[in-house]
Amino acid sequence: MTLIMQMVLLFKPHETDFAQEALSTIFSILPRIAAGSLAAYLVSQLTDVYIFTYLKKKFPKENQFWIRNNDSTMISQLLDTLIFTSIAFLGVFPMEDWIQIFFTTYVLKFLIAILDTPFGYMAKRFPVK
Repeated sequence: MTLIMQMVLLFKPHETDFAQEALSTIFSILPRIAAGSLAAYLVSQLTDVYIFTYLKKKFPKENQFWIRNNDSTMISQLLDTLIFTSIAFLGVFPMEDWIQIFFTTYVLKFLIAILDTPFGYMAKRFPVK
């Protein structure tokens, strides 16, 4: 889709076309968003697995799952947010806007990490086949 939309932007619009400027505004940063998303996902997932595995050795008990889950997720999501927002938006928007995007995105991910822990404990109780 990213490639297709970049090709669409290359077409010369009709002189009565009123949407070209809006399309250019929206889709001109699409490659940055796609690249940022892929890079952030790769780094954050590998980091999350590595940290969770490390913490499982330090905190092996079942009742310590919340430590492993929250710490690994919060650290990896911090990296995810930093990488994504930097690649996608740094230099596109003013620094004040970038900081606001970064912090609001991370705060939401942080809260979700806390709220998903009880569901992790419930999932661990499912029978293994």
